[in-house]
Amino acid sequence: MPPPSDQEEHRVRRTRPAADDATVGAELDIELSAGWAAPSIARERVEAWLRAHRWPPAQIDELVLAVSEAVSNSVEHGYRVPPETVEPRETVDLRIRLTVADDGYRQVEFVVSDRGRWQEPDTAASTRGHGMLIMRSCTDELVVEGTPNGTTVVLRSRPIPPR
Repeated sequence: MPPPSDQEEHRVRRTRPAADDATVGAELDIELSAGWAAPSIARERVEAWLRAHRWPPAQIDELVLAVSEAVSNSVEHGYRVPPETVEPRETVDLRIRLTVADDGYRQVEFVVSDRGRWQEPDTAASTRGHGMLIMRSCTDELVVEGTPNGTTVVLRSRPIPPR
């Protein structure tokens, strides 16, 4: 089986928000100051949330990395925050939502959004610019929507079996 980033077809699952018995913490909204500490704070919060929902450890590591990369991109590319900036006024929003498919498989959706300036990815050869590949490799689905009013990145975990 090819790695998830090379798979072109995904099984379609009908999903719903987590059932009442699983809704404690089934959604989490975080507003982060768009400073260089934001990725670290996002990593800590995402890891704790996933552990609380008994997510598989290997997927936790991948998802934490993907979300951290999305938040880092908002700070660096969306807002172009200089490294010496301590308290930026801008924010990065992180929304986490747990869904359960009709067959009981669970999936987490992460939405990272900013109101910075969209910048097309650089296609020139460089040692940088691997963020999209990292996010795509660590998740089941990656959707990026860039507009003049900001960027929204949606990351969906690989489905996991019912508890």
